[in-house]
Amino acid sequence: MATFTASANSNTTIGYAQYGSTTWNRGTTNGAYQGTSASRSRVGVMVFSGAGAALKGKIITQITLKITCSAAGSGSSSKKLSFRRANYQALQTGITGSAQVGAALGTLTGKFYNNTVTHTLNASTNAALFEAMKDYFAEGNSALVLYNGETSSSSSYSSNYARVTTCVLTVTYMDATVWYRDGSTWRQCTIWYRNGDSWVQVVPYYRDGGTWIRV
Repeated sequence: MATFTASANSNTTIGYAQYGSTTWNRGTTNGAYQGTSASRSRVGVMVFSGAGAALKGKIITQITLKITCSAAGSGSSSKKLSFRRANYQALQTGITGSAQVGAALGTLTGKFYNNTVTHTLNASTNAALFEAMKDYFAEGNSALVLYNGETSSSSSYSSNYARVTTCVLTVTYMDATVWYRDGSTWRQCTIWYRNGDSWVQVVPYYRDGGTWIRV
């Protein structure tokens, strides 16, 4: 197993814009908002630099998100953070907030108010979000969007209004490597096969008696 870790906590990796605005507010002092305040819907973006290159084609077994939130919105312990695909894998300038919003990945439920909390995603915990997110990162993507489409009055905020100021992504994946002999030297390599127009990484197994063991 191997791990990849990256943080969204800088002017180039975390920020937000109003849904129809091209003004992007960046850095941890602004954070990545979701929800609506005073009738203004917000789109948050978190970029995990290097994730696309490191995780493309990998077999991901677990994802953890260490999320730090400010005291925005309510202090409910049943808030939902709504994660979406990003249409651009960076804090793109010159586009509206809405232009960054891709298809839904899923939600996390918890207290996202003036705290830091770690959520684990794997095949048995937050499984639906894990399946969507692992496929998304394995495609070579690096950014997550926070957007829930909620509305509010001009004098209040929506029920899941939240601001993430830092998010640390840790992904555990399988190297899925084998070794081969090249003259007098052993060399390590990964195994891929062609499926239509795409190369897909495979996990090698070996037979030990009556048992198949994953490498």
